[in-house]
Amino acid sequence: MSPPKYQFRPTKAKEFYNNNTVIFLTGATGFVGKTILEKLLRSFPQITKVYLLVRISGNKTLKGRVENDVFASKIFDTLRAQFSSPEEFQEKIIKKIVPVRGDITFDHLGLSDQDLAMIREDVTVIINSAASVSFDDPLNNALEMNTKGPLRTFEVAQGAKKLSAFVHISTCYVNSPMIGKRIDETIYDHPFGEPEAIYEMLTKMSYEDIRNYERSVVLKKYPNTYTFSKSLTEHLIKKRFKAMDLPIVIVRPSIVTAAKQEPVPGWVEGTAAANKAVVSCALGHVQEWIGIESTKTDLIPVDVVAKVILLSATTADRTLAQPPIYHVGTSCINPITWGLFGIYLAAYWNAVERPRRRISDDIRFDMYPHAEFKRRFDIRFGEQIRTLSQHKDGKKLKLRISKAMAIPMTFKTFSTSEWFFDVSNTLALDDAAPAELKSGLRRGMDWHKYMEDYNAGVQEFILREKVDRSIVIDYSKTSLNKTQLKEKDGREVEITARL
Repeated sequence: MSPPKYQFRPTKAKEFYNNNTVIFLTGATGFVGKTILEKLLRSFPQITKVYLLVRISGNKTLKGRVENDVFASKIFDTLRAQFSSPEEFQEKIIKKIVPVRGDITFDHLGLSDQDLAMIREDVTVIINSAASVSFDDPLNNALEMNTKGPLRTFEVAQGAKKLSAFVHISTCYVNSPMIGKRIDETIYDHPFGEPEAIYEMLTKMSYEDIRNYERSVVLKKYPNTYTFSKSLTEHLIKKRFKAMDLPIVIVRPSIVTAAKQEPVPGWVEGTAAANKAVVSCALGHVQEWIGIESTKTDLIPVDVVAKVILLSATTADRTLAQPPIYHVGTSCINPITWGLFGIYLAAYWNAVERPRRRISDDIRFDMYPHAEFKRRFDIRFGEQIRTLSQHKDGKKLKLRISKAMAIPMTFKTFSTSEWFFDVSNTLALDDAAPAELKSGLRRGMDWHKYMEDYNAGVQEFILREKVDRSIVIDYSKTSLNKTQLKEKDGREVEITARL
């Protein structure tokens, strides 16, 4: 199925954000959401107002959440440094931020009547980054966040008087059942049939029926509830696109990882997807990576994703037959293999000073069957875990341990399978982009440099350790598969990896 052709207008990105200066952003406390917000504020000073949908619980306040869960992040240090004082930063940046209390699991996003009216009156661009990215959510929870949540956001958008673009952030893996295939930037037929019928059926099911459907149907085809719920949402968007009459564009990132360049190389936050693998290696966990040394994966830096999201808004057009779709990934350009990913992890964390939180000095990227993994894990850590589990917080600790041990199986499909995501639309978009939003995706990734920055970013921003860039990383100490890598001066060096 050939992807539809769109009229790209990214050269007018500056003009677009000159004319559309009021943004409504959901999910700003998340990894991707923060990156979008920082890029908007740093590169487009003409933006006058950014509404942030903020969920409040307990005794937290809107101001507290924005200060502590958004602007306290190190990602804003580069932007903050552009101002001579905290007062100037407050005056020029913070005053643009309008937090509104809400929650995508409620009708009208839980907005008060006053806030809803204000948003519908002011907003010109909506970027929906709110989602649950947990792979082990029960199906009812995944549907609430990743399907019903976007549908509620569309309802709010339908009342917006000046709306020029609605960017829905999805995932490349909505087509995860198409293992081994080249996947176009389009919406294929749903493998379970008519999407409206599926959605209606699910909304009428009891909790037990949904759980049974999850086990007997969803997980037989999709690797998790996350990819299924995201896929169903896209199909509902396609079905309702004309009726909703909204200028929707869909952006599908692959596995989102540390920043390539902006605001600083290696900036990373959280432990989702590949980030979890890096942190696990840093802390000394042995993981199960069965048969993955030559399996290609699709990693994409978060700053590249943010640029494509902001660029995509300039192509929104409610008169199209269906919304434009943009893959953001590397699998069709110059993918890295999980084996090479593991080489970089093991070499870096063997070279640097041992982090305070590291569990073990034995940094490996070994491959074991699941039962053998459990046996080795118990031999290495069993006694300590049994002792710790007697602590007053033992139940909470046991839950964390069970989740940690489930990581290899949770990501097994993604580490043993390959997909190739066509990026024709995104490359055309990027080729015509202004300097502020040009991602350089066509050039591909310098994985050697990127992985050094990525590992250093995990060490600095997640583990809070001091990074020593003078350390020489010796890739020759690993052994098994020979791979050519480029040193910084361009010389080819042969390395091997024990996987």
